Amino acid sequence: MMRERRAERGSTLVIVLLICALLAGIGIPLLTLTNMSPKISGGMRFHEQAFNAAEAGAEAARLYIEEMMDQGYWEDFTGHYVTNPTGIDQPLDALDAPNAMYFRRLSDGELLHWLDQDGDGAPDVSHILYFHQTFATDAQGALDPRFVFTAFLINDEAGAAAADPMDAILVVIGCVRVGARIADSVRLELELVFESESP
Repeated sequence: MMRERRAERGSTLVIVLLICALLAGIGIPLLTLTNMSPKISGGMRFHEQAFNAAEAGAEAARLYIEEMMDQGYWEDFTGHYVTNPTGIDQPLDALDAPNAMYFRRLSDGELLHWLDQDGDGAPDVSHILYFHQTFATDAQGALDPRFVFTAFLINDEAGAAAADPMDAILVVIGCVRVGARIADSVRLELELVFESESP
């Protein structure tokens, strides 16, 4: 009878240990997930803000281009494309291999770096429509430097024998900054076509 009670106690202890291990196996991941929730929601908030910055940049660039064309300063997109750093608008290099400097092969951070290589906050290349342009205001009504966009045009037929000056790719990068660091960015690429008015 004593042996049976000891065996029962031993099996009860094993069952209790298994239940504790199971609860710990479920509880620890739940605690980790709960602790990650604010980080995930913060990341989603940054991404949404960066997207909003990119949309604001696209609208500002559209209005600027329309104004330049309406006032006769631009007849088409000739001379308004970003062409530096060398190869930014060329998908292939001279040997028909993929060009590492092509804008679509660069991350947003790399692209912004190549546009402002000395890091002084001003573009080092010509034909940038907007560079780190602020647009949102803070609670005091001042421009908020955390939300910026950069916008420029790329020739979508760069390197082709017959380039069409009536179309371009508008590249807009919206950024959210935390201090000097870019917390998140979103890039929009829109194809623009200039339609001349026919008599």
